[in-house]
Amino acid sequence: MKEKFYGVYAALLTPFDEDGNVCEKRLKNLVKFLISKGINGLYVCGSTGEFPLMNLEERKRVAEIVKEEVGDKIKIIVHIGALSTRDTIKLAQHSEKIKVDAVSSVPPFYYNFSFEEIFNFYKELALSVSIPVFFYYIPQTTGIFLKNEQILKLGDIKNIIGLKFTYTDFYILQDLLTKMKWKWIAFSGPDELFLPALTMGVVGCIGSTQNILPEIFIDIYENFKKNDLEKAMKLQKRVTEAVELLHRYGGITSRKAALKLRGIDAGFAREPFFKDLPNEKKKMFEKEWLERFPEFSEGIK
Repeated sequence: MKEKFYGVYAALLTPFDEDGNVCEKRLKNLVKFLISKGINGLYVCGSTGEFPLMNLEERKRVAEIVKEEVGDKIKIIVHIGALSTRDTIKLAQHSEKIKVDAVSSVPPFYYNFSFEEIFNFYKELALSVSIPVFFYYIPQTTGIFLKNEQILKLGDIKNIIGLKFTYTDFYILQDLLTKMKWKWIAFSGPDELFLPALTMGVVGCIGSTQNILPEIFIDIYENFKKNDLEKAMKLQKRVTEAVELLHRYGGITSRKAALKLRGIDAGFAREPFFKDLPNEKKKMFEKEWLERFPEFSEGIK
């Protein structure tokens, strides 16, 4: 699986128009931009893609649009996690039908499900499709913290081949992979920890800042593979700087604003997010971005 799934994946933003509808044109342009920069894959309808704010038909349509634009150029993993097992399976089977490369899901959340219920959720999901499944671990968001002894049991489910690990404790990650005898592969989630994650055995990264600065993440990955850690460390510092700036100006909304500074219109965020940055805040953000990332400011006139 390391030969099939590796490298830098963008946790794809979902462009909405000002009325809150999925914008096909903007979505296709974003995908074209990322492919042109050499991205290895796309993670569709994840947290960055605002999946909790979309209904099933919208999520299916986003996956279809991405597949239509990508073809077989790069890998596609579709996040299909939902509040119910039934909806998750519907999305998984749709993803298999349109021939994406894999699916991924957060554990069932909101209710205080037992581990046995979580295990059954993944077992039913894995049995419903023949394409690979990734476990998406993001406990600080879902509120579901699992012990490695529990996650190890998920490794017994045929068809689950790895995980997207969006958590900051890489001891837990490496301990898990070691106890699994590296049967699973792992992608790191925190953008600001990509290089440290590579040293702990991940095959690549999946994150939101990769939409905006794919070149830097690709360079980190390539320099790590060449054992040029000094250059990789310098590049990782730039990612940290970008993440700090984006967080300070507002998550999903700031990431779409940043893409506009690169000349890519990623549309608006869906409410209850602020659809766009207020004008004064936008000017301040543009000024800071231009000062720190002048070579990635193609859209600033």
